[in-house]
Parts: sequence; C-alpha cells; structure tokens
Amino acid sequence: MQRRSILAAAASLAALPASLPRGARAAGTDLEIGLGGAFTTIDPHFFHATPNHTVAMHMFERLVDRTPDGKLVPVLAESWKSVTDTLWEFKLRPGVKFHDGGELTADDVVFTFERAPNVPNSPGGFGTFLRAVSRVEVADPLTLRVHTHQPAPDLLLNLTYVGILSRRAGEGATTADYNSGKAAIGTGPYRFVSFTPGSRVELRRFDGWWGPKQPWEKVTLRLLSNPAARSAALLSGDVGVIDTPSVSDLPKLRSDPQVTVAAVGGIRCMYLVPDFSREGESPFVLGNNGQPLPKNPFRDRRVREALSCSIQRPALADRIMLNTAAPTNQWMPEGGYSYAPGVQVPEYNPNRARQLLAEAGLGQGFRLTLHTPNDRYPNDARLAQAVAQMWTRIGVQTTVEALPWSSFFGRGTRQEFSMALWGWGSPTFEGGYMLTNCIATQDKSRNRGSYNYGLYSNPELDRFIFEAVEEMDAAKRERLLIGATERAMADVPIMPILMLENLWATRKDISIQPRRDERTLAMDIKPA
Repeated sequence: MQRRSILAAAASLAALPASLPRGARAAGTDLEIGLGGAFTTIDPHFFHATPNHTVAMHMFERLVDRTPDGKLVPVLAESWKSVTDTLWEFKLRPGVKFHDGGELTADDVVFTFERAPNVPNSPGGFGTFLRAVSRVEVADPLTLRVHTHQPAPDLLLNLTYVGILSRRAGEGATTADYNSGKAAIGTGPYRFVSFTPGSRVELRRFDGWWGPKQPWEKVTLRLLSNPAARSAALLSGDVGVIDTPSVSDLPKLRSDPQVTVAAVGGIRCMYLVPDFSREGESPFVLGNNGQPLPKNPFRDRRVREALSCSIQRPALADRIMLNTAAPTNQWMPEGGYSYAPGVQVPEYNPNRARQLLAEAGLGQGFRLTLHTPNDRYPNDARLAQAVAQMWTRIGVQTTVEALPWSSFFGRGTRQEFSMALWGWGSPTFEGGYMLTNCIATQDKSRNRGSYNYGLYSNPELDRFIFEAVEEMDAAKRERLLIGATERAMADVPIMPILMLENLWATRKDISIQPRRDERTLAMDIKPA
C-alpha cells in the first residue's frame, strides 16, 4: 500500500504542467504549509524534535530566541545581564498577554523551568537545556534571577528551546491537555484551534500579541511526509509553502514560473552512530557464517576508522544530495564559531580500511544491518543505501533496514541497533551543543549525554567537554571547544558525513525568509 501511494504521488507530480492556476486555499489571509517532518504533540516540552519546535513556536515564546540567520534576540525577556558567573538576571517585557488574557509574570517562568525537565513519559525531554540551573528566584513580577550550578555561558543559547507556559493554565495539565487544546495557552502570535495527529495543526492569529500584527489570519500546518506529494501539493496550489522539497524535484520546481525555491546553509549534520553499549554480541552484527560475532567490533577504534575512511562523502553530496549538502567530519559548518579546521574530511581509502579491519582481526569482514529512518531527513534512506554499498566493497556486507521515524526513534533510543543513521542540528550555533548532548557520557541525573544514542563513554573527553562549555570567555571557550572536537573525532565516536542545506519552495505570491535552524514559521512568511 505504501509503495502504491508513493508511486501515485510521483506520477501526479510528473503529470502536472509547468504552471497551473493557483487555488484560493493559500490566498488572502489564509496560509497552508506542507511539512515533511512528523509533528507529534502540542506540548512544547514533551519531545525535543524540530517538527515539534516548528509547531510550538507559533504558540509558545521563549525568553530569548534567534533570528533566521542565528542571532540572539530578546523576546519575552526585554533584557538580561550576567551578574556573576553563576547568576543571571532577566527583565520581562511588560504588558505581554497569554491567549486567555492573563498577564505574563516571572512566576510563569518559574513554573516553566520546573515543568520542562519533568514531563512524564517524554521520549526526548528538555532537562538538557536547563541542566545548569540550580534555582530561580522572583525579584518582582517582571524580574527573575536564575542561579546556575557552575558558570553557564551557554545558558541563553539553551533557553532558546524552552517555551514559556502559563502557570494558571498549565499547573496539573498533562500532555494530553495540551494536545486537546485545553492547556495550549501561550503568548505567541498564533493560538491553538485544533490538532489532528498525523495530519494537521490549525492556528488562528492572536490579535492580542505584543508584536507586529501578522498577515495571516489562519495558518494550517499539514503533514505531507512523502516528498513527491509535497511538491505536487505546492504545484497544484493546495499549499502555499513546503519545506524539504525532494532534491530530485528541484529542477522542475525551479523551472515553474509560479514557484520560488529558497535555500540557506544549514546546521544539521547527518552522521552514523555505532553501538558501544555491548562488549559481547551486538544484535545486527554477524560473521560471514551467519552467526553472531562474540565481540562487538565497534568497541575497536580501528573498525570505526575503517568504516569512516571507506565512505565517499563527496560522492554522497554530489550524487545522492545533488549538491544540496557538503561533506564533513564534524558538526559545525565551515567558518562558524568553534568549527575545527584540523578535523578534515577523511580521505576515501578502501585499502586502508581493509588493512585496519585486518589489524582488528576482521580481515574476512562481517555482516551488518544499517538502520535508518525513511521519512525524517532529506534522502535519509537513500543515503543509508549508498553508505551500505561502500561498506560492502571493503568486506562489511551491509544491508539496510529503513523504518518510519515513529518506530526508528524509539528503537534507536533503546539501543536496539548496531549501526544507525541520525541527523542532529546545532541551533545554539556552537560545537558544545552536540558534544554535551550526543558524545558526552550519558548521565541522566545531570542531564548529560541525553542524545548519546550509541552510549559512547570517554571520561577523559568528558572533562575537556565540560571545561569548554563552562568557560565564560568567548575566545577561550572557542579554543577549548575546537580542542574537544579534535579529541572526540580522533576516537571516532560517531561518523559525521554531511552538512545539509535547508530548502523551501513557495508560490510566487508568497515569500519566506529561510532559517538556518530549519524551522518553517508563519512569522517568517509574507505575501510577496
């Protein structure tokens, strides 16, 4: 059934003429947006994933946030200052109203900081963003002081993730109450109307918003997970904007006089994660005789290095991503803060890879299953297939199992895979975000390594990571972050392969300001 629907969507796209009359659905004051990533909740603190942030940011604002190009700007906090290395003071914007008419106060921020790390059953929570906070005190209704356990120069960067809630509406509320709309009371430019899981979110303009009036009276966020279906919906005029258009559709979209394609260099790294959680058998690693290997080969750095140097990253960028990605061996884009110039893209060297496998006692190779989502990142399953072919050439016979994101994420976080393809963005625009969340030893009590899916652990590296992220001097912190990145990649805990470009396509009568953090926000979309 799924294959038939994909083929039908592709056929409908191919059959469309270069230009069609545009329907009224995205005209006037209504805007429909087709999103590729599955949004799963209205609760802004339940599941840390970009599609959920995209939905939440229309309704729930942060103390500070980022412009589309990544600059920090005041939002609900009018100003802030670092009083000492472990104390920050925030002044709230006066006169801010929640959607139910209540006024924002410092007590709502206290409630938010208490709730965000402690949402029941969260599959990917928000404690990591508040890990440095020891306590929050209210000085007056519009002033709060945030105390931290240690120097926290990245506090502002992390607060760009924490949507502020109303204590009055949210106290005692469950995630289900947010999904139903009962507790979905924010201060943002749009207010909740309805949420249909797996389908759409409907929003209405909040005319009591403190900011400039938005041009769209009604905004509908539609889940269109199939890339061909997204492009077809745009070309038919069914939606006004789509994100992540298929790279194979770009020539047709760019040639249509009624369509504009927008692009910006992104901050998402696609990377491969080996299993470190087992000393013995790893579930999807077999010998050539079909029997499980008695030892997990990925605990040996030589095996990880062999797999990394057998990946032709430029070929992936050119042939699979059609030059909408750049080869990489780290998670920051070149030229950005804390980019490590010394961490170069490994030279493709299959002979070296075979030599390393032989040194590790695996000269005859082995069998491996590579797991990947098939509906979360651009060309995710195709990337995995291409990597599998490259590994097979050096004797690691690799098959691919592609799964829907809803299944892949849960299994991956339970360490059910031996090797998996993941994507990670760094919207803090510095290297410490991935180091602390994805590479540092997992320590749930301290909210460290929360997204370390392979359970890699290197206590000596941890020391360098947290020395870096706690350094208040920006220039020194950058040097320390670069050093930590160099130390990390020398051990190959993960295998970064590509930095993605972010893409959108819009009708000609609509303009979008592309965001480096991938989020597709009605606030960045205007009538042209």
